[in-house]
Amino acid sequence: MLIPLLDHLCWDNPFGVNGNFAVGFVKLHKEDWTQAQDHWEIIVEKVLETDAVEKLATGDKAMRQAVTATVTLLETTELRSRCPLCRIDETAITSEVDQDG
Repeated sequence: MLIPLLDHLCWDNPFGVNGNFAVGFVKLHKEDWTQAQDHWEIIVEKVLETDAVEKLATGDKAMRQAVTATVTLLETTELRSRCPLCRIDETAITSEVDQDG
């Protein structure tokens, strides 16, 4: 199973994700659906490699576990108000400016 598109999570979906999550995640990216989707996929891929997904889980089961864990992580931590990958991007930009300074 592929990582679900954010716009597919806005409606009834097999992951049980509230549609408000996807809309909120896109808002964190200043309404840039492409950037939000890219960041979403990177985060879900990383979560797939954690213990949030059972070691023997494969296919649909593994993806459901990864998506559920990712949404939980992004909604219930300080990450709720900011995309963790955008933080990395901003840190890199700040570091480059400081070095060029």
